[in-house]
Amino acid sequence: LWAHLREAGQALDAVVIGLEALMILRAEKGFIVIGKDTDGTTLPHDLGVHGPRAKRKTEFVGRRSLFTEEASRDNRMQLVGLAVPQGEAPLPTGAHGIKRIDGRLHSQGFVTSSYQSPTLGRPVALGLIERGATRHGETIDIQHLGKISKATITAPCAFDPAGDRLHA
Repeated sequence: LWAHLREAGQALDAVVIGLEALMILRAEKGFIVIGKDTDGTTLPHDLGVHGPRAKRKTEFVGRRSLFTEEASRDNRMQLVGLAVPQGEAPLPTGAHGIKRIDGRLHSQGFVTSSYQSPTLGRPVALGLIERGATRHGETIDIQHLGKISKATITAPCAFDPAGDRLHA
């Protein structure tokens, strides 16, 4: 099977890649892994998927959950990209975005995936951050094991955001 696949892919310059390479590639594009970049409370609109639920008028599995009071909270955790300053190490997966309120630290989300991108020459990370979709360009503190790093909230897609290469 492998020999046949390699032979069939030669005309397309296809190569065999491993799972870690696949995970880096999907994170660069902002593609999620359910259960890794989401949690039990994540809804489609937290991931930037708005269209299908607005257009569909008939009942479907999960519809009720999309229109609850919880689903319409304005401080929901939303999928974002997290960019670190040039030369910094990748953010630790699971590290929390923090803010200080009345002298106490509060979590405002967490890093869900983080990798060193050989394509971009820098780390890429995804996270679920409160009101993340409205905070692009904002720099936040990321805390892990007592160490605080800086990260800038960005769109989830770090590579080819317009999709030019994907659709070429």
